[in-house]
Amino acid sequence: MKERYEIQKGVDINIDKQIPVAAGLGGGSSDAAATLRGLNRLWELELTLEELALIGEQLGSDVPFCIYNKTAYATGRGEVIKLIHEIPQCWVILVKPPKGISSWTVFEELDLASLPHYNHDKMIEAINENNYEEMIRYAGNALEEISGKYRPDIKMIKGKMEKFGADVAIMSGTGPTVYGLTQQYSKAQRIVNGLKGFCREVYLVRTLK
Repeated sequence: MKERYEIQKGVDINIDKQIPVAAGLGGGSSDAAATLRGLNRLWELELTLEELALIGEQLGSDVPFCIYNKTAYATGRGEVIKLIHEIPQCWVILVKPPKGISSWTVFEELDLASLPHYNHDKMIEAINENNYEEMIRYAGNALEEISGKYRPDIKMIKGKMEKFGADVAIMSGTGPTVYGLTQQYSKAQRIVNGLKGFCREVYLVRTLK
């Protein structure tokens, strides 16, 4: 970016990591996106989000999604972004097993013909209508079976989440983090307490409005 726009000044960047590493949560991609947006302001380049997303695409498939910083439906390798309505508010319980998993390992085994297919149109329709029940009905992750072969604790965590009351439990990205959803705080707290003895990294967050 510095070379492309012939910027003479340099920058020192320190990252205070808050998103777990190698967790399937897009931590590295969001750091890259935040850096691009920050440099755009610092160097007064006045690039649009679309222009920043094109630069971000060269850094990683998930970077364009993070550039927009909004709820979106991503296709292609992740670089084709369609902004959609915010998802219905709910509590999100994140559980990260101790061992990570390489995205490349998962994608090397990818066979598009054998992947389960989810009705994305129905899910987007439910989100646009702020319909939580229909949203979770159509939610899923086609990569769970592949990642689960390397990290069997993914399936165990999903089972425990559902046992403690999660409305749905799904692996995030290529894993190994699993997230559960509920609209009730008391239920979310019960899930957190139930999983703390099983995994060290358990987080409770709320979706943004």
